[in-house]
Amino acid sequence: MKVLNFEDSVYKANAIQKILGNRCSVASVEQVSNVEDGLKMLKDAENAGEPFNLIITDMHFPMRSGAISDTEAGEKLVQILQEQGNQTKIIVCSSRNMKLPGVYGCIWYSEISDWEEELCDLVREMEKSK
Repeated sequence: MKVLNFEDSVYKANAIQKILGNRCSVASVEQVSNVEDGLKMLKDAENAGEPFNLIITDMHFPMRSGAISDTEAGEKLVQILQEQGNQTKIIVCSSRNMKLPGVYGCIWYSEISDWEEELCDLVREMEKSK
């Protein structure tokens, strides 16, 4: 499975990558810190015939390199992907406890939630439905 993680916090990105690799047996996790670069990575991977199988996104990060964080970046990303007809499954992993229509799953990233197990459960469920 090939995963693209939209996350501007190095600490959180590393935690997600560690969980995916160690507990969910995901071989490839790439991280991007803004929408513009991530959309380019998605397009380049698709054009190379090696598309991403899963997108994990935070909700609050920059739209482009050097820009300030946008509190609606994750929602904008999901909307852009839907408008493009992108069928890649999306999991929201955010410190905002929320539900977002049109995504595969939403995980509350918090010290008081078992976000790690929730993430692995969604990845395993996705693997089974291939």
